[in-house]
Amino acid sequence: MSDLNRRDVLKLGAVGAAGAVAGLGFPAVIRAQAKEVVMLGIWPFTGAFSDVGPILDRGMKMALEERGMKILGRPIKYITRDSATQAGASTRRVEEAVDGEGAKFVIGPWSSGVALAVSEVAKRKKVLHYFSGGTEDISGARCHRYSFQWAASPYTAAKTVVDTFMKANPRAKRWHLLVADYAFGWSVEKYIKEVGKTHGLEFVGADRHPLGEREFSNYVTKAAGNKPDVVAMINFGLDAVTAAREIFNFGLTPKLPLIMSWSSGVEELVQLAPEIRENLWVGSNFYYTTDTPVAKEFVKSYQAKFGGPPGYAPAAAYGMTRMLLHGFDRAKSVEVQDVVKGLEGIEVNDLVGRMRVDAQTHQTLRPFFFMRSKPKSAMKNPMDFADIIATGDTPLPAQYAACKDIGSF
Repeated sequence: MSDLNRRDVLKLGAVGAAGAVAGLGFPAVIRAQAKEVVMLGIWPFTGAFSDVGPILDRGMKMALEERGMKILGRPIKYITRDSATQAGASTRRVEEAVDGEGAKFVIGPWSSGVALAVSEVAKRKKVLHYFSGGTEDISGARCHRYSFQWAASPYTAAKTVVDTFMKANPRAKRWHLLVADYAFGWSVEKYIKEVGKTHGLEFVGADRHPLGEREFSNYVTKAAGNKPDVVAMINFGLDAVTAAREIFNFGLTPKLPLIMSWSSGVEELVQLAPEIRENLWVGSNFYYTTDTPVAKEFVKSYQAKFGGPPGYAPAAAYGMTRMLLHGFDRAKSVEVQDVVKGLEGIEVNDLVGRMRVDAQTHQTLRPFFFMRSKPKSAMKNPMDFADIIATGDTPLPAQYAACKDIGSF
């Protein structure tokens, strides 16, 4: 001991103290926290889309649990926040999760308009953001390196819906549109009208309604007065369900065909009586009879856990999470900018088939589905709502692209 000077003793004391604390487990906890990859699901547990918040959460959890809650050997910490389908609440809660819990990878929220606000937070905080979509992003807010869109582009959806429907109904030239009055509705409306020009369609009316509308009688009365050949709805969730019921109660359907241009599929169809679903045509980013290996396994697992088939919401959360994890795999890194680069240009066979992320726009290029609802007599079981009659994957033509320069980090 005489050979040890004071500095050596202090060093040994520090080591001893560290060892004592290690015995209590503190350094182990600190090391584990440092290695965690924190992922945030920003989902609507309250507000206009509160009915789908819990099932979005299910979908993301399922994708993470398939990987054993690990990526590249590191534990994944999955946290959630309530978007409330409000831009202010969502941006504040995402910032809190990034600053307070170290979230670096954000999925959601469900509303495309709210997601554009979250996209701005992702750009400022330099965290990766993946959301489902439904907007061409007129403001340009999403056109940056940190934000990605999973759903088909509004153009892809509109072309699939209009081309397929007009092939089956070539004389249905007079269209009345019922449009949700926010970014999603405006974008799909724009491209339905653009594609409609190639079929010589006449748009006899286009009424816009606010998100969360519950009284559609005035809109339906106006639609009837325009004497359309078809009514096409560009809305979503409970808005679409409420409008479809009112259109049926007024007597417009099933005499006239009704199109749900961008539907959540099962989540909406299950709320409509079979007589309302007669002559109903449905576009969606996912339907549970999708014939891919990943979809079959996902549907099987989901039904076993929850007693019914998944719709667009859990499928989107599941699919976005899988694509994000593919980005980690390709990057061989858990650093945000590396994963961004890993996602750019990635091409995989996944939930809905061949999927590629356009490196120039961060739009996921993938199929969009168009279904026709079955009459009650043709349903094989209570959840056998529709047949997929077409898929389309035509990408947005370059001249329409709002994102001209994705920018740098």
